[in-house]
Amino acid sequence: MEILWFKFLFLLIIFAAGLFAGIAPTRMRASRQGVRQLTWGNAFAGGIFLGAGLLHMLPDAEGNFKTFAGDVDFPFPALICGVGFLLVLLLEKAALGDGENVGTMSKGRPVYPFLLCFILSIHSIIAGTSLGLEATLVSAIAIFIAIIAHKGAAAFALGVSLKESDFPTFRHVVIIGFFAAMTPLGVVIGTAFSTTLSSNANAAFEAVFDGLAAGTFLYVAVVDIIKDVFEKADDRWVKALLITGGFGLMALIAIWV
Repeated sequence: MEILWFKFLFLLIIFAAGLFAGIAPTRMRASRQGVRQLTWGNAFAGGIFLGAGLLHMLPDAEGNFKTFAGDVDFPFPALICGVGFLLVLLLEKAALGDGENVGTMSKGRPVYPFLLCFILSIHSIIAGTSLGLEATLVSAIAIFIAIIAHKGAAAFALGVSLKESDFPTFRHVVIIGFFAAMTPLGVVIGTAFSTTLSSNANAAFEAVFDGLAAGTFLYVAVVDIIKDVFEKADDRWVKALLITGGFGLMALIAIWV
């Protein structure tokens, strides 16, 4: 029962982070120092996403798959992880085109914010479901840290896209609210399945979503965040150390998982 209360708390914090970060562009202009700090935060989040995908979600997928299917001579968890990676790749590159990514897409064209919201929402539901399925508090905390580290930045990017496309404030808030609710929705879905399914079915379901989440986390970390933060030549060592620090934090948490 204790972990349910923590998941409910995580749900509220994630929603608030997404909502306030997404609305922020309607009330402020990003200063040069603010953009620099956001880049540093993204670098740290990139390390957290990389560590969460490799050190938490993928091993959890492997453990749950073994519980469900026993020893199978095929790397199904890695396959599912690859599917998650390719899912975001195909959506982002095929739907957006023009070399855009979810961290930098902001062209002032009305269709772009909707595409961005759709792509970010898919990732959010998968990650939230993975969090909801977790049975141990330490594992749930590790995934929560990874989600919250990037939720604000993703919502801010979406908010900037809406702002530059001159969306009315009401519609801006509605779209941001929808996006902010996607991760909590995933948490609710995952929690519902974890409490209603049999232990064997729950292990299979968690293995799939942990694998998918691992793939989406690795994609966001490597293709979007880390690539993006190094496009500018300044603060390279700071960025590298922040990425290493985020990865190290996930490694430290893995000691207790």
